[in-house]
Amino acid sequence: MVNDMDRRWTEKESNEWYSKLPWIRGCNFLPSNCVNRLDMWQSDKKDEHLAVADRELALCKEIGFNSIRLWLDFDSYYAEPEENMELLESYISLCAGHGLSVMLVLTHEEDLPFGEKFVPKKLGEQKLLYNHFNRDYEEQGRVIAADGYRHYMEYADIKPVFIEMIKRVIKKYGGDDRIFCINVYNEPGNLLKDRSIPILKELFALVRSLDPKQPLCADIWQGINEDGSFITEAERVAYELSDVISFHCYSSYAPFVEKLAFLKEHHNRPIFMTEWLQRCNHNTVEEIYPLMYLENVGCYCWGFVGGDTYTTEPWDNFWKIAEENPEVDFDFTKWQHDLFRRNYRPYDPKELNTIKRFNALADGKGK
Repeated sequence: MVNDMDRRWTEKESNEWYSKLPWIRGCNFLPSNCVNRLDMWQSDKKDEHLAVADRELALCKEIGFNSIRLWLDFDSYYAEPEENMELLESYISLCAGHGLSVMLVLTHEEDLPFGEKFVPKKLGEQKLLYNHFNRDYEEQGRVIAADGYRHYMEYADIKPVFIEMIKRVIKKYGGDDRIFCINVYNEPGNLLKDRSIPILKELFALVRSLDPKQPLCADIWQGINEDGSFITEAERVAYELSDVISFHCYSSYAPFVEKLAFLKEHHNRPIFMTEWLQRCNHNTVEEIYPLMYLENVGCYCWGFVGGDTYTTEPWDNFWKIAEENPEVDFDFTKWQHDLFRRNYRPYDPKELNTIKRFNALADGKGK
């Protein structure tokens, strides 16, 4: 669509592209029997994980979802590059087989390495900690306090391998109709603050130089000001590099509507709510999903089937906030994320009825 491969799409180009799409709706996906992303992408249990993924992606299609947000994992690529590329094709093929397009996330700041020397994560059996994404939050707190996290691009000896992964993925899938959008960088600045900015710029330049036909984006995740400006410099840069808007919002209904209104008032590009659903914080299916349909905002809830990632559990900082302020308005009786129980029964049948009803309306099948 865009002939000049080194430039951002214009507003007109991005909106014309979006006007040809159905209402995009789906979830951030890991098979429910995966402990974390490394578990999902290593070859050790690939047959078992792919079998579960097949069943769960069929369920996505059954309820009327039409897209999946799929995250790459560099540590597994570093350990098993060929197996990793084969597994990526397996997941994309499964999605396509169930009529689900893919938004591909190339990199992120969750679970980064830390320290002056790169130490790759170990493949094999992953430890269950029974908290959100099975993270060692005490260790994470120490590393954050010491400003110790590093992106793979910040290790001189690892950067060429990381760039190799990006090049291989874009060369293979940049012209593939199964991939409808490329999410270059999830939540820039989450751990690295402004150190993410040069990485963000370099990755966008690299991906654009490979001339993918899909639009590119990086996420606005801390919010937006009333005047349309963004909370951090990293998010401002992310927006200015992106062809379409990827936005994250786990707020309750009123502030959610307000943030969406600010986005639409000041920025004339297609919007994808690439992370939402946080029942503990009153970000619910019943209120948010119909709003996304009405506003024609593409949306990906966090998670699908509650399983070994334990994303049904609240973020660790929610527990800390509640300890400091027992009157805080969090509902710990609710799952945080995910729509289905491990036995594939819905977490709440009323939620699923809402999702199915508005999916049918979007497809012209509603009453």
